[in-house]
Amino acid sequence: MKTPATTNKTLEVSASVREAIARLQMQYVHAIDNDEIERWPQFFTENCLYRIISRRDYDEGRPIGVWYCDSRAMLDDRVSSLRGVNVYEPHCYRHVIGPTEITGHKDGRWQTQTSYIIVRTMHDGEMILFSAGRYLDAIQIEGGTARFASRSVVTDSWRYDTLIVIPL
Repeated sequence: MKTPATTNKTLEVSASVREAIARLQMQYVHAIDNDEIERWPQFFTENCLYRIISRRDYDEGRPIGVWYCDSRAMLDDRVSSLRGVNVYEPHCYRHVIGPTEITGHKDGRWQTQTSYIIVRTMHDGEMILFSAGRYLDAIQIEGGTARFASRSVVTDSWRYDTLIVIPL
């Protein structure tokens, strides 16, 4: 299930579409990094897909990885668990994302890919490079507002040093 290579064909994308996609990407990472996790599900359509999957599993066509949510209700449930049920060592993320490449447009959705790295800071101040990879997205824009119809977080490594509690 490898992502098709980008072609030399120029894709016509309006400035308003580019701006809506850039705003979505920015607001997504800021909501997570600033511990405003309750906002996170709002960046998705009602019927959506969010998954975290290793590059190896993605390339081999395996659909399920570390996380798999197929509706906004499941994302809301993750937030409730994070806030009220899960027990984990306090930590936070800081994302650095690259420019978003718009790779296609099909069925009213924009296909994009964006590289990312995430630094995790523990409660004692220790920082590590927690994850690196790319976001593969299908983005729907309605009324100037962009939302993820699907987001596959494809991690470069298949190893994680701890349970992923906070969305990437």
